[in-house]
Formats: sequence, C-alpha cells, structure tokens
Amino acid sequence: MGCSFSSGPVPTRAAGLWRVRAMKRRRQVALILILGLLTAIGLLTVMSRGEAVTELAEFTYSLEERQRICEEIWKKIGLWYSYFDDKGIDWESVRERYSDQVAEVKSDYEFFVSMSAMVRELEDGHSYIYDYPKPVPVNRGRPRIRIVEADGEPIVAEVASGSDAEAKGVAPGLRIVSVDGESAKERISFLIPLVTSSTPWHRRSVAVAAMLEGDLDEEVQVELASPSGTTFTFLLLREPFVGEPMAITAEVLDGDIGLIRLPSFSTSGLGLDSGDALVKEFDRALEQLKETKALIIDMRGNGGGDDRVAQSCAGRFFTAAVDFPDCQMRVVTLGKPWFAPRMRRTVKPRGVWQYTNPVVLLIDEFVISSAEHFAAGMHDSGRATTIGHTTAGSSGNPIRLEVSGFKFQVSRWREYRTDGSLIEGQGVPADISVSLTVNDIAGCIDRALICALDYLKSH
Repeated sequence: MGCSFSSGPVPTRAAGLWRVRAMKRRRQVALILILGLLTAIGLLTVMSRGEAVTELAEFTYSLEERQRICEEIWKKIGLWYSYFDDKGIDWESVRERYSDQVAEVKSDYEFFVSMSAMVRELEDGHSYIYDYPKPVPVNRGRPRIRIVEADGEPIVAEVASGSDAEAKGVAPGLRIVSVDGESAKERISFLIPLVTSSTPWHRRSVAVAAMLEGDLDEEVQVELASPSGTTFTFLLLREPFVGEPMAITAEVLDGDIGLIRLPSFSTSGLGLDSGDALVKEFDRALEQLKETKALIIDMRGNGGGDDRVAQSCAGRFFTAAVDFPDCQMRVVTLGKPWFAPRMRRTVKPRGVWQYTNPVVLLIDEFVISSAEHFAAGMHDSGRATTIGHTTAGSSGNPIRLEVSGFKFQVSRWREYRTDGSLIEGQGVPADISVSLTVNDIAGCIDRALICALDYLKSH
C-alpha cells in the first residue's frame, strides 16, 4: 500500500489535505527516480562481488596501455580538481596505489572498476566517470519502494502504487532485516564505499536507498519486521526506475501559510525547455501565494541544476541587493593550475513585487549543488529559516574531460558561503533539525512540515 507523507493532523485551506498529500507523493516518487538514476550517471557504482560482467570479461588492454591511461587520468584530475588542499588529499599516493592496482587486474571490467574507484578517491559528488570506452551494462532495477533510515534502521517509507511490492503487501513502517540473506547492516556497509558523494551523511542515505538494487527483472529476497517484531520474508521483483514528472506546485495551508514545492533547478528535470521557463513556473506558483502571511519552500530532494535559475528565483524575496555564495575557479594555463580571484555573486530584486513575509526552507541530505547555493544564500542573508537535515554538501561546477574513451568530470571551483566556509563537504545546516522516526513513517506524518507550520505560527 502506498503512503504519501501528509502533515498529519494539520488542516489545509483551499484544496484540502488530500492535495497536499498528493503533492508530497509526487516529491517522493520523483525521489525514487532520482536515486535510481544514480547508478546510471556514476553516483552509485554497485558491482557484483567477484563476478565479471560478461561483456567486459575479456582482457584487451596491455599493461602499458592500462598504466598510461591511469597516469593520464590522474594527471588531468591533478590539474583541474579544486579541493585537494581543502580536503587534505594526498594525490601522489593515489597515483602509486592505482598504478600498482591496474597492473594486477584480470579483465577490462576490473580495469574500469579500478579507474572509477580512483576518481572516487576525491570523495566528491560532482566527480566521477560517466562513460567508458566500451558499453557498461546499467540494466539495473529495484523494488519500487523508498527506503530511508529512521531511528538508526532502514525503514520502508513509501510503496509505489501498482508495484509488485504493493501487491505482495509491503507497507510503510516495516524495517528491513536482511537482503538475500545478508543483514541490512552488512548490505549498507558494502554499498557505502561505492557511492560517489562529498559527505558521509549523503553517502549513507544513498546506500540505504539503494540497498535492494540489482539486476533488472530479478527477484530479491527481503526480510522485513513490523514494529511489534513480527518478521516477514518477501521475494520482490526489481522493476525499472520510474517516476512521475516533477513540477513546481503551490498550496495554501491552514493559518494562511503558503507552500511551494521546488523539486529542481534543472529544466530537464521539470520537463521544461529553458531556464526562463522554469523561472516563469516559479513565478506562477509564487503569484498564487502573494497574500499569504508566510511561506514554506519545500526543497527536499532538489538535485540542483543552474545557479543562475536559482538566483532568479531568489530575487523574488529581496527588496535590495544581497550577497550570495561566491566562487573561485581553478584555471589551467600552459599546463599549470592556479586559482582565479574569488568572484562575488549578488542577487538583486526581481519581479513587479517581492515576497517580504517570513520564509522557511525545508531541506534534507538530497539537496545538492545549485539547490545548496539557493539555500545558503537565503539562509546566510537572514531571509529564510532552514528546517530538516543538513544538505548534501556538494558544489563543483565540474569540467568534463576525456582520456582514451574514459569520459569523466571533476569539480573545478570552490564555493564559499558568506561566512567564508565552503559548501563542499559541509553543506547548509538546518536551523531546526528534524529526524525521521518509524512512528511518523508508519503514520504517514511529515514531521518537518508540521515543525515549519508550528514555527511560522509562533513567529
């Protein structure tokens, strides 16, 4: 049975509670899609243990070729990557380890895995190999359920309507005990090192979300436990990653408080053809809430997109120019890397009118990149209060590079909040932290939204 998080007993005005629930459901189904795509784009590299992918089991690279490619990838990253000093990365030692490692691989598959692991040494959500000289199968799937960590355990948070899992009786609030006979703890521990991420909390959340992932159309054996301790075992079909189209939506809640769902700053993520079109959608949503006493912007799961679009949206909340996070680009001239001076970035008022009433941002560990730029700027300027969980802590403006068919990208800037701290590796914290609980999940209660409403009503 599906569970779309509602705000619990909070009444709504206008369209009513069920429309808020439907909007929350769209957010969560879209998040299932986003997490599923992590494997395809390189953020999650789930490999079969000890088994070579058939198509790559052959060995076509000589020792000299492997070491040359490894060396060239290492050099290009060394030239362009922007956070070596900030993270204390000993890149020379990485070179030595992987030069030895590629000499020992036994197949093209193992060579590709080794190169992917070398880039992952950066521990950077924007830095990964996204294409290889040979096709790498990404025919992956997972049961259409969303898994989160609550009270220190992996919990079923939502079951997609019409899914195999729903048909077999999987329900929100159940705890995952084991996967294919392996304990949930062991499964998560195995996946964490395979996640491309800038922070431990984001890395762990991605691993938890993907713990049932595997070959498409195969069944996975999942042992689940109810809150009372009763255990169940299901064979769940791994289905294709699907999701409903994301959209910017608006709603008026009880107390004359507006709610905007802002799932992305990416035009492709919202099915739009330009940044201007995305800004117009945001403006259209804000127009509906012009007369509200306060506003909640639900950014949870916002994977970023374009800083310029984010700044345009932010411009609707200021009556004078304000500083937003600035950046410092890494530049390579005649083979020598250096950093350009920090570039100040300012947001100016935009639109016929500006929204001047209190604003709360709902954030979580899946708010990343340009979405963190927006959250940091709104927060650090004093314009918005953040509620939820610290964001992903990943800002890179990556450059795309290629060596002998290996296509990869690495971060090439530093982005600084107005207090001088980096977004990379730290994220934007929540002023008011809200943690998921099993009881809230089982009851389909959105505790962060309730907290935001209570905060705004009391202020």
